[in-house]
Amino acid sequence: MKHVAIDIHTHVEFEGTQTFVKKQYTDEEIFSRFVVATMGPRSAQINKGLMPALREPLRDIRRKVNDMDERKLAFSILSATPFAFFYEIEESPAIELARYQNDQLAEIVKKHPGSFAAMATLPLQAPDAALKELDRAINELGLRGIEIGSHVGDRELGDRVFWPIYEFLEKHGLPMFIHPHHVAGMDRLQEFYLSNLIGNPLDTTIASANLIFSGVFEKYPGLKVILAHGGGQLPYIFGRLEHGYRVRPECNDHVHKSPRQFLGNFYFDIITHSDEALHYLISLVGSQHVLLGTDYPYDMGENHPVETVLRVSGITESDRRKIIRDNAVVLFKLDM
Repeated sequence: MKHVAIDIHTHVEFEGTQTFVKKQYTDEEIFSRFVVATMGPRSAQINKGLMPALREPLRDIRRKVNDMDERKLAFSILSATPFAFFYEIEESPAIELARYQNDQLAEIVKKHPGSFAAMATLPLQAPDAALKELDRAINELGLRGIEIGSHVGDRELGDRVFWPIYEFLEKHGLPMFIHPHHVAGMDRLQEFYLSNLIGNPLDTTIASANLIFSGVFEKYPGLKVILAHGGGQLPYIFGRLEHGYRVRPECNDHVHKSPRQFLGNFYFDIITHSDEALHYLISLVGSQHVLLGTDYPYDMGENHPVETVLRVSGITESDRRKIIRDNAVVLFKLDM
């Protein structure tokens, strides 16, 4: 299956984004506000040392294409690095930054249509402006969905201010990719990179549970949501959510169906770092809801994605092709 695989989880960064932010904040403010706050001081210092080596694979499209070839990837769906969500800044610069990043994503796709499609980023701290930017990104720029964080400040994704965005996505049949950032429990995740090892999957789980229990999927049954990193803990505690729905009244205040009825709204990348976990995920949700992803170029990503899928036991060749390629073609409406 060399050179047929599609990577739906690969990040880019634009030099102009950093230039813009540096006009608003000093280097020390950027480091403490946008880096230390997300992972703790020790991990932040380590990542500060790693970032110079990451700039090229994040920014250089030729490097990305070469690395795709080494990983047996034919095509990638680009999304902004989660460090560039910038939900913490004021609305006006956030709107400008989102427009800039989406313009840059569209320009890459225009120059390399045989290698890339892209998902938009949105200034979700300004929901009305985010909806306008979504319309522009899809209808003017030709982007193929959105990438958002697992929460926006103190607003969970089930908050009704975001529902017009979900309505738009459902109407246009576009996916929403949730990537964790500024994760819950940071007071206890400062050490050992637990902010990522535990915090990232935890925050994805919180976000997905909020979408279920807030009634989003009951209102928008056609909404398609991709969860990063194998869906966090969601696949492995799904029975607990179902049980909670049956025995706890607060779990059915806004929904009238078991969480099981909404499992089909979710799609999952393969980044579990465990053959056993990936096998379980496929058995739970079906091969049609699992997609190849790498989290390129970060060190917690999947460096051998095709081999990982080929290694999974107990699935058919048709299942493997769905995961490696076909599901992405359908979900992102790719002309391939």
